[in-house]
Amino acid sequence: MGMFPLKIAVKYFFRPEDAAGFTLLEIMISVSIIAIVFVSLFRMQSGTTDLALAGQFNSTAPFLARQVLVDVEQDLGNRSEFEGDFGENYPGYEWVCKIENASFEDLDFLDETSQGSLKKIVMSISGMKGQRMYKLTTWRFVLE
Repeated sequence: MGMFPLKIAVKYFFRPEDAAGFTLLEIMISVSIIAIVFVSLFRMQSGTTDLALAGQFNSTAPFLARQVLVDVEQDLGNRSEFEGDFGENYPGYEWVCKIENASFEDLDFLDETSQGSLKKIVMSISGMKGQRMYKLTTWRFVLE
């Protein structure tokens, strides 16, 4: 009688060699592999989202800079600094424009009066809460 309970315990606690199933170690390894794959996929998705946002900014900012430049060119002689935003149409986008006199002493085809009317325009467009910046530099003659 003393051996009978031991046979029952061995039968219930130790599985036979031909029994189907996974061990705890196999399950832990497979879960860790799945976790590594998911982390890689989430990083890739985050990078793709960042690239899409950068592409959107890089295509929108030059368009907006040209739009502002047309407005600024109307009043070049009177002010030296402008700034603003684009309202509800482009939320989060802001611009700053600085106008200064440009001189090119080495250019012999410009006389002194023409050099005085040459303006350097530096336009900066910032977007996406200041994370991105686009800068445009151009020169214009001011007709007085």
